[in-house]
Amino acid sequence: MDVRRTAKRLLIGGALAAVIGLVGAMVTDSATKLSYQIMVAEPGASGRLPACKPTVLFVDRTSGKELPCSGTPEGGYTNAERQEILQLAATMAADGTVDAVDGFKLSELGTEIGLRHHDATNTATTWAFGTVGILGAAAFVTGIVLRLVANARRKVPGR
Repeated sequence: MDVRRTAKRLLIGGALAAVIGLVGAMVTDSATKLSYQIMVAEPGASGRLPACKPTVLFVDRTSGKELPCSGTPEGGYTNAERQEILQLAATMAADGTVDAVDGFKLSELGTEIGLRHHDATNTATTWAFGTVGILGAAAFVTGIVLRLVANARRKVPGR
């Protein structure tokens, strides 16, 4: 068995698995948090809005009222959450418009609501990617140790 070749394979494979695991875990974790959105739109945009999604709510920039979109989504925001969002949007629109700062605050509320819903499927996927990353890092470290041992054995006289 060629220890140096095995070490090289562990280094390369472990590094790849660690990177894939880390990136995958970060992407799936952020996807869970950003899936609930509140979009601020112009008053006349209701006919041009995209199809409804359960986790997207369109708010009128001038009144703070919900803008209708095409289709009827199921799931996503509860009625209580819709009311919470629309009350905040109406309060923000009281000065004439929902500006960029107000829109950011609404987005933060959407993210907070998304965290309350916490999709277990995405959590399992995040853990799976995290496990791949940890195993890859372990393989990488094992490759380093094997490489060091192989180099040390070559330097020992009499071998």
